[in-house]
Amino acid sequence: MKLMLAAPVLLALFCLTACDAKYSQHSTSGSGGIMAGNDQAAFEPVPEEMAAADAAPSEPAPAAPSYASPQLAYDYDYILITPANTLDGLVKNHLDACTQAGTQACQMVSSATSNDGDGEQGSRMLELRVTPQWLKTFEGGLSAGLAKAHGRIAYKSVTSEDLSLQIIDTDAHLKNKLALRDRLVQIIKSGNGKIADLVEAETQLSQVQGDIDAAQSSLAAMKKRVATIHLKLAYHSEGAMASRSAFAPVSEAFQNIFSNIMQTIAMIINLLSFNLPLILLAIPAFWFGRKWWLKRRQIKIAKTETPPPSE
Repeated sequence: MKLMLAAPVLLALFCLTACDAKYSQHSTSGSGGIMAGNDQAAFEPVPEEMAAADAAPSEPAPAAPSYASPQLAYDYDYILITPANTLDGLVKNHLDACTQAGTQACQMVSSATSNDGDGEQGSRMLELRVTPQWLKTFEGGLSAGLAKAHGRIAYKSVTSEDLSLQIIDTDAHLKNKLALRDRLVQIIKSGNGKIADLVEAETQLSQVQGDIDAAQSSLAAMKKRVATIHLKLAYHSEGAMASRSAFAPVSEAFQNIFSNIMQTIAMIINLLSFNLPLILLAIPAFWFGRKWWLKRRQIKIAKTETPPPSE
C-alpha cells in the first residue's frame, strides 16, 4: 500500500527533474550562442581602412568658396601724344609718381623706348601694375600733367576678364590636394604596410606637393590680378613734318651720298663673291676650248694647202 502511494510521487519528481534538466540545457545553449556571437563580433578583424578612418579625427568637408561679386581683372590702355621736347619729362613724372607710391601701390612691369633716325619723333611705353586707389589719383592728375606738357589723350580703353570660375575651380582643386596630402602623410607616419606601399605613398606625396605649389601660385597670381589693375601707357611725340623746309629732300640726298656709294660697292662685292667660282671654272674651260679649236683649225688649213699628188 505504501509502495502504491509512493509511485505517483516518484513519477512526479522524475518529470520535474527531466523538465529542469531540459530547460537548463536549453538556457545554457542559448546563452552560449549569444556569448559566442558577441565574442565573434568583438574579435572579428576590422579592415585597416576602417580602423584608420575611426582613428583619424573627423574633419569637415571643404566648402566651396563663395564670392559676393564677380572677380574681374581690369586692363587700362592709354595713348598719350606730346611734343618731342616734353615727352621724356612727362614719362619721368609718371615714373616718379609710381616710385613715390611704393611697390604696394605701384609696380613697374616693363618699359620700352624707340626713336627715329633724325630724333624728331620718338615713343615710350610703360606697363604698370597698380592699385585702384593709385589709378584714381593718377587719372585725377593726368589731364593737368598733359596740359602742362602741351599733350593730349589720343586713345583710352578699359577691358575686363572675369576670373571667378577659374578662382573657384583652382581653390577647390587646391583643397582636395591638401586633404590628399594630409592622408598620405598619416599613412607614411603610421609605418603600416609593406615597404613598397610606403615608397609609393612617398612618390605620390611628392607629386601632390608639386600640384599644390602650382595651384597656390596660380591662385595667388589670379587674386593679384583681381586686386590690382594692369595699366599700359604709350607715349608718342608729335611729328614735325609740317615744319620741314622745301629743301629738306635735297639736304637728305646730299647726306646720303656716302651711304649710297658704300651700298653700291657692297653690291659689287656681293656680285663678285657669288660669281667668282663660276669665273674660276670658266677661265680654264675657255682656254682649253680655244686651244682645241685652234688646233683643229690648223689641221684644216694644212689639208687645204697640201697640193694633190702628181701623176
